[in-house]
Amino acid sequence: MSEDNIDNIISRLQNQLKPFEEIGDIKDIAGIYAIALNNSNFPFLNDSNIIKGTILYIGKSDSSIKKRVYKAHFNKSKTGSSTVRRSLGAILKDDLDLEPVPRSMMERKFRDYKFIHDGEVRLTNWMVDNLSISFYDYTKGKKKLNMIETEIIKSLVPILNLKKNISLNPHLSELEELRAKCK
Repeated sequence: MSEDNIDNIISRLQNQLKPFEEIGDIKDIAGIYAIALNNSNFPFLNDSNIIKGTILYIGKSDSSIKKRVYKAHFNKSKTGSSTVRRSLGAILKDDLDLEPVPRSMMERKFRDYKFIHDGEVRLTNWMVDNLSISFYDYTKGKKKLNMIETEIIKSLVPILNLKKNISLNPHLSELEELRAKCK
C-alpha cells in the first residue's frame, strides 16, 4: 500500500479527528488538514448528511499546518483571510449576530469581509466548541501536496471548500449566496 493512497489519507484524517480543545501541539510542517463537525447540530440547510464527524473542509499548507490552523482559521482577527471563517460566519451570521465589515479599509471593492471584533470572538468560540481537526503530515513537495488536496476534496466534497469543488458541491450556490450577503 502506498502511503500516498488517497483512501488511506482520508481514512487517517477521519479516524484522527479531535475536538479543537483536545488538540495538542500541531507540527510546524507541511501537510493536509481536515476540519469536521464534532456534534450533530450543523446550522446549514438541515442536510441529514451533515452529521457528527462530517468533514466540512479540507485544506493544506505548503509550509506549516500549525500556522494555517492557529493563525488563520482559529484566529479571532483573521476572517478576512480564511475561507473557512468567511463561510462559517456567513452561515452563522444571524445565529451569532455577526456584523460583516470590509476586510480592509484600503479595498475599493468589498470582496472579502471580516466581522466586528465581538462577532469574531463569537465565531471563534463557536468553532472551538463545534469543530474537530485532524492532520496528515506531507513533506514531499508542493505539487504533490496540491494534487493530494485536490483528490481528497473531489472524493469527500466538503461543503465549505469552494475551490476545487465547484461542480460537485450541492450546497455551493446557497453558500455563495450567504457569503454575498456579507459583502
